Amino acid sequence: MSLTARPFPETNGSHSDSVDSARPLGTDAVHVYNVLWGIPESMGGMTTAALRRIRSFQKFGRPRSQTILTFSPHMDVDETRARLMAQGKISDDVELVNIWPELRARTESGLATLKGEPLRAPLPFEDGEVENITAFYDVFRSPRTRAVIRRNYRRADGSLLLTDIEDPKLGRRFVLHSPDGLPMTEWRRPRDFYNAWISAIVTAEPAFVIVDDKQVSEFIHEISDRAFPLILFLHGSHLRHPWNGDHGQILARRLDTMRNLDRFDIVGVQTEQQGEAVRALGFPEANIRLLTGELPESAALSEAPRRRPLNSAVMIANLIALKRVDHPIRAVAELRDRGIDVSLTVLGEGSERGKLEKLIDDLDLGDRVELPGYVTDVSDRLQSASFSMLTSTSEGLPLSMMESMGAGSIPIVYDITYGPRDLIEHGRNGFITPWSDIGALADQIEDFLSLDADRVDDMRRETRKTVERYLPEAGYRRWKEVLEDVTVVNLPDDLGAEPVPTIEAKKLTCVATPQGCRIEIELDQIDPVIAGSLQLVVAGRKLSTFFISNSAQISTRRFGHRIVFTFDVDYAGFSESPDETFDVYLRRAHDLWTAKRRIQTPRRFRAVQAGNGEWYTTKHGNLSVRPRS
Repeated sequence: MSLTARPFPETNGSHSDSVDSARPLGTDAVHVYNVLWGIPESMGGMTTAALRRIRSFQKFGRPRSQTILTFSPHMDVDETRARLMAQGKISDDVELVNIWPELRARTESGLATLKGEPLRAPLPFEDGEVENITAFYDVFRSPRTRAVIRRNYRRADGSLLLTDIEDPKLGRRFVLHSPDGLPMTEWRRPRDFYNAWISAIVTAEPAFVIVDDKQVSEFIHEISDRAFPLILFLHGSHLRHPWNGDHGQILARRLDTMRNLDRFDIVGVQTEQQGEAVRALGFPEANIRLLTGELPESAALSEAPRRRPLNSAVMIANLIALKRVDHPIRAVAELRDRGIDVSLTVLGEGSERGKLEKLIDDLDLGDRVELPGYVTDVSDRLQSASFSMLTSTSEGLPLSMMESMGAGSIPIVYDITYGPRDLIEHGRNGFITPWSDIGALADQIEDFLSLDADRVDDMRRETRKTVERYLPEAGYRRWKEVLEDVTVVNLPDDLGAEPVPTIEAKKLTCVATPQGCRIEIELDQIDPVIAGSLQLVVAGRKLSTFFISNSAQISTRRFGHRIVFTFDVDYAGFSESPDETFDVYLRRAHDLWTAKRRIQTPRRFRAVQAGNGEWYTTKHGNLSVRPRS
């Protein structure tokens, strides 16, 4: 099968052959759309960082408008806006929009701007047990299984706005209704409905869209016919076990995002360490930029740090498994057993409180460890603490650690992926201890307590200097510099539900190299423009791991009718999944992940062993690589 008969999808006509050559946008005289799923009353680091960035854009830039787009059906927009303004988290010139009240306010012509597909069939009658979630949102459950079988979203007058139903014949359906209650259009997946709304509401020009929320990033990249730049800001690790290295499994809630990473115009990472992990996937480096989170101006002390008991420790953390608050508690117990007195205050709340309180009782630490929950005097407590601890399994950029450093509290933390290595120079402005080693943490605390007062004062000054580059104006300048260079990537058209055929390799060779394997693939009659953008995708068959190899060399044979691609596959990509079988594909840069195509091997191809892998033909005639037996 030649690529002439079934070509890769054509480029969307709204863009040029490579990138849009429109003028740079920057952060002035543009409309800024910030996308979150919701804004809960108890905000985590991601939402806090997003709101801080929005305030900085308002304070230091001159955007034409700033809008926060949200999706949660549980969100009360008026209450949330009032709360955020009372807390000083947004100003009155920032617009807060939620999909549900926005759709309820639309006329029939306004609803018609949401692009869907024609109604496939009449809706089944309502069935099941009804549960009222909000005044505008009902859920229907199966009496037998208790599973949700239907969701009705209503207007204020009780008329039906949208039905989300598991149709027994057609599967999932999202059906939009006119103000008169008549079905207008439908979508087959939640993401198609959400993306239709985003496309219908992001109409101001010029504009760009910044996505902070991982739930939204899983679907927004599928918008192909966009004129606005799309920026992804990664707030946490994308790997299940980042402490093992850069080539492991992707988190399930990040999988679609990472597979389609080059469909974002900019991917912002918060640390150089995470930047290295993202680049290890093999995507081109051009769109990966360092865009850190921000601290409030008040986070860095302007005056000399106050004297404080050397043995007082603080930790800002939600009481959840990810933060491993039990580790500092156990370190305090170990130090007590050595005859060293240390006090610890953990500021935060969460589902692990009961377990942690029991641990404190079991270790008889009631006079040394305090869990006061959420408090309003965090700044004073940080300025009163001598050192802080952080023992999470992973982080993005730990704002809590940065806030403690700004208050002159010296960090003694695990070597967490990611954050500490970007912020701490061991022994100068803090200490990094081996990951998950409670004994080493206790040892470092003991060593710190033995330092003389002048050395400790010097370290406190250095911690404050460190966080200055994360204050709002410095953070704004980083964003401004990146956004002035952003252009819209060339996005191929969406293939929809059309089956993706295999690509027939006329010739295929695999040769071992010192770092892995060199793959040479000869294809027949392929468009040279398409050829220049093809990538080799090597993806785990069962595990959520993959990496990309870009062509090291392209040449022609047979009077230019065949093109030969040479890919160098680094076996480091297999290093954390030694027992996994990987399937091999070709993918056009910026294509949806689902558009990648298996490589059909020539009949004469024989299995090749290279390093620890064997490149072989599957029973379906496609190229894969499995562990060498």
